[in-house]
Formats: sequence, C-alpha cells, structure tokens
Amino acid sequence: MVETDSSGTGIPEPDSKPEESAIAASTGEETDEPLQLVDELGVHDLREIIFGHRGRAFSAAGREAPIGEFRNNYFVMHPPQKPFEELGEAEDISMHIDERGVLLNELGQPRKITGARFNGYELWWLGERAPDDIKHYAGWFDSDGKSHKLYMEDEPLTADEVYRLRNRTHDGEISIFPEVTSD
Repeated sequence: MVETDSSGTGIPEPDSKPEESAIAASTGEETDEPLQLVDELGVHDLREIIFGHRGRAFSAAGREAPIGEFRNNYFVMHPPQKPFEELGEAEDISMHIDERGVLLNELGQPRKITGARFNGYELWWLGERAPDDIKHYAGWFDSDGKSHKLYMEDEPLTADEVYRLRNRTHDGEISIFPEVTSD
C-alpha cells in the first residue's frame, strides 16, 4: 500500500520493501516475478558497495556491474539483472599443463617465476596445487629434467610465496634463505 504526500508522489509504507515498490511502480502493476539481484540487495549506486544478505557477503560496483559473492575459498560472480540462483550455470575453468608438469599461461607457454632462482636453477609454476586451494606449487628442474618442489618448514612453497621471497633478495636467488629446502 502506498500513501501520497501533498505533491502527489508515492511514499512507501515502512513495512513494504522499496525494491518491490520500485518494480511495481516501473511496470504500473504488482508482479509475482522474482526480484533482480540488484533490487533484492538494494544496489543503487557506488556509495555502498558491500551488502549482507541471505547470510552471505556481496559486493557491487553499481546496478549494471556483475555482483560478487564472497565464499570461503572462492569468489562467485552473479549477473545483476537476473534473480539470485543458488545453483546456476558455472564456468568451467581448465588449466593446461605441459609434459613436464609446468602450468601453461594463456598463450600456451610454460609459466616461469620471473627473476627467481634456486641454486642457480630457474623456478616454475607447477601444475600441482595445494589441497582445497587455487595456489600452485613452485619447483625447479635438475639437469636430467626431473622436477623438484621447494619447501619451507616441511611445507611445499607456492608460486606466490616464492615471489615474496624473491622480492627480499637482491638477485632473486632464494637459496640464501636457510629455511628453504628442496626434495
């Protein structure tokens, strides 16, 4: 139910949802269609970009931008103009790995950890990932072509950890850190 003020514009009653009122006003009638996700969250502009709804955290950069949902180990993008779907279509992201076990980039080239070395050997992104994570392990290849992982305190190092170590050196040689070992 909508009251009108002296100018004749509609003012929603406090117990009604503004999102539903906006949809009904734009179409001129009540609708049984599910709300668009931007309307359900109440996205209006860039003044507020984080929303809590359905026991989850969402972020939006305006009404036309995809809406991001923060999950425990990943980030989900939702279309803003469609209703929220618990189980919608998912994009299948595939990784390509060469015969040595090195992760390939978008151009099909092996991913090297630029500027980083272990005992003089170049370091690479290995195709193997940490369990329940998206981070790839780092490794090197000996003169026989056998791969070796790097470890710190008996835990395999990921490529992003190797980048941080590389940045703490003057020449990229991470074997200077006594806690870094290899198998």
